[in-house]
Amino acid sequence: MHGAALGAAMSVAALTLASGESIAQTQELESISLRYEEAPPAGCPTSLQFQAEVTKLTSKARFTKEPGARRIRIELERRGAGVVGRFTSGDDKMPSSREVRGRDCAEVSSALAIAVALTIDPEALEAGTSPSPSEQPQEPGLSAATPARPSSVTKPPEPASGGRANGAAPIRFGVGVALAVETAWAPQIRVGGGLTLLLGLGSALTLAAGATRFPPRQQGDTSFGAWMGHGSLAWSLAQLGIARPFLAASYEAGVVESAGTRLARSMAAERPWQAAGFALGLRLETQTAFLELSGGAVFPLSRQRYLVSDTVGRTSTLYEGPAIGLKQETRLGVFL
Repeated sequence: MHGAALGAAMSVAALTLASGESIAQTQELESISLRYEEAPPAGCPTSLQFQAEVTKLTSKARFTKEPGARRIRIELERRGAGVVGRFTSGDDKMPSSREVRGRDCAEVSSALAIAVALTIDPEALEAGTSPSPSEQPQEPGLSAATPARPSSVTKPPEPASGGRANGAAPIRFGVGVALAVETAWAPQIRVGGGLTLLLGLGSALTLAAGATRFPPRQQGDTSFGAWMGHGSLAWSLAQLGIARPFLAASYEAGVVESAGTRLARSMAAERPWQAAGFALGLRLETQTAFLELSGGAVFPLSRQRYLVSDTVGRTSTLYEGPAIGLKQETRLGVFL
């Protein structure tokens, strides 16, 4: 009697334990069918690296291609100097998605991995669990009773020589045309046009260089024109979508052409010109093109003075350059 009762109790306990293990396993693991971007931008993790990052955050994710698994899609796209990532969960009829923006692909993919982990396991960040041995792939021929090998974390491959390091924004090269309006070296505002080159160093710094021609313009008895070469270094103050407000320091050097065409004795002269400048601007930048507007002050490194004489030899000042001038520049171009 006592033996039969003990046997029945042991049977019930074994059945309860087996059922508990089955329920726990069902609650712990969730099958994920991952559709990862086939050709992610340079510097982005591979599909296997992305899966590894998710399984570091939660032990409840099991990536598989079996039918019926939860569908998750990851898309990565470079826009301008940043990266946009999109995480979509569910089928085509009732999908839910979210979008993440960042400076580089590593930052965006890590945010998407956290989003995937939290979707599967809301306590993923609190638990801080790592994948259990049951989630690690086993070699063919190993049975469930065979002890699993210690899991190891695969280190992501180092960037190839010449590639950008993880977290560094790409170098961008652009070319365009420029329209400049400037004072200080002539009595009236002068308008000129020219070419400009842009070199983007990461997401914050931009180098620009170019040349501008100011055609001679007649004013009374004299005319003024100039050739200018210029360079600038701009620092982006913020990134608001495609808009980038910036602060720039510049330097320009060239030749000012002046001529007295209606004087008693016609004269012409060329004088060197150098000036430093500071400007505030706004650059609208996409992945392929840019439009830049800037305006600021010009500080001549030497003040020019022009004298004229009348028919009896008396001289007078025709024009003397100010200590501070103004400059406005508009640039339009494309990235190569």
